Amino acid sequence: MWAAIVTFLRTWGLIVLLVAGGLGIAYRFVAPPPPQMLRIATGPGADSAYARATRRYAEALRAEDFTVELVESQGSVENLAMLRQRRVDFALVQGGVAGTMPVAAQGRVASARQEVALVSLGSVFFEPAWVFVRRDAGRQRLQQLNGARIAMGPPGSGTRALALALLEVNAVEPDSFIASPFSGTDAADALLAGEVDAAIFVAAEPGPAISRLMAAGEQVELVDFETRAAAYARLLPYVTPVHLPRSGFSLALDLPAEDVVLLAPAASLIAPADVHPQLVSLFIRILQEEHRGRQSFAPEGRFPSALNQDLPLHRDAARWYESGPTFLQSWMPFWVAVTVERMWVLLIPLLTLALPLIRFAPPLYTWQMESRIWRYYDDMRGIEAELPAARDDAARDALLARINGLEGKIAKLSVPSAYGRQFYALRRDLDWLRDQVTQRPG
Repeated sequence: MWAAIVTFLRTWGLIVLLVAGGLGIAYRFVAPPPPQMLRIATGPGADSAYARATRRYAEALRAEDFTVELVESQGSVENLAMLRQRRVDFALVQGGVAGTMPVAAQGRVASARQEVALVSLGSVFFEPAWVFVRRDAGRQRLQQLNGARIAMGPPGSGTRALALALLEVNAVEPDSFIASPFSGTDAADALLAGEVDAAIFVAAEPGPAISRLMAAGEQVELVDFETRAAAYARLLPYVTPVHLPRSGFSLALDLPAEDVVLLAPAASLIAPADVHPQLVSLFIRILQEEHRGRQSFAPEGRFPSALNQDLPLHRDAARWYESGPTFLQSWMPFWVAVTVERMWVLLIPLLTLALPLIRFAPPLYTWQMESRIWRYYDDMRGIEAELPAARDDAARDALLARINGLEGKIAKLSVPSAYGRQFYALRRDLDWLRDQVTQRPG
């Protein structure tokens, strides 16, 4: 019984060993797991839309056991530069900065353009441009800003990049105005104090600076792009006209007093082109949870979106937007789905090796069990071959002793009942050989 068990284990152990070896070789070609450490660029200040969004991304990632580092930056242009230099793994970038902004607006990013290819994971919210001008300056249109002092944020910010693009399409030359690095409340203070003639803000949600300027209607005016919105959208394809209705800012204060059309690029989440595919799916799921609701300038379900892209959309992101999440990631925790999807490639070598080996195992087991019986026939043939030369009693007694020795070994032989026919056939053949030996010559 134990011999049969040992033979069984030896047979299937060999099969398992061969299959495990094949899987080990195939595992070398399996994609590595996603990195545990992720760096995300934020934006200027703790209250910017980028900073708030990336903090929520970080919380969702940490809930999935990732380690997340938030890297503060001056805004979209610097975010883009850090992505290209692999100083961060993900960043929100304002529409237009990555692909279609003039070189002058891209600053140091232009010199790093060839460093790392980038892809988009989708746009997440609109960022309208809020352009305020002083009423006493007589500059109610952007074409009239030649010679003006304009607060447009620091170099490296998306606000400055968009401001330069808006001025360029209005034929306002870079050397014909003074660019001030003021932003936020500093820009609002400077505009109200007359230190600048115009101030440009790019903000998904109005902050304290915009609120203060909206309430100062006697001194400053919010530029309305309604009559030229189609022209701006044609010249700057990454901007979308968005509508701010009368009293849409403040119903109590009736602000604004008339409907206003603003120009809004869409912020997108950008990553290097070699980003891990599982991270793409995870991030899009996070974007869905964070941005699919109703926004100030977008209806529910408008974001995240594959539209308004400056950079190529990652192929897995495009597939997700078209077909939704994979079955595994819909019904399994992230890391479980990742492990199963990574191991899926092992199914091919598993089937290629295991199925033939499984079919080979029963014949191998049968051969091993029958060989325990057949090996005694070699000794019996040897005795039979020596029989004609054994003519005296001593020689035949020696052959008979060898037969008795074989009989003792066979009596100790243990085989399963399924091989009983071969076992008893061996004993009958041994008895026949004994009869041949005990018969005297002649």
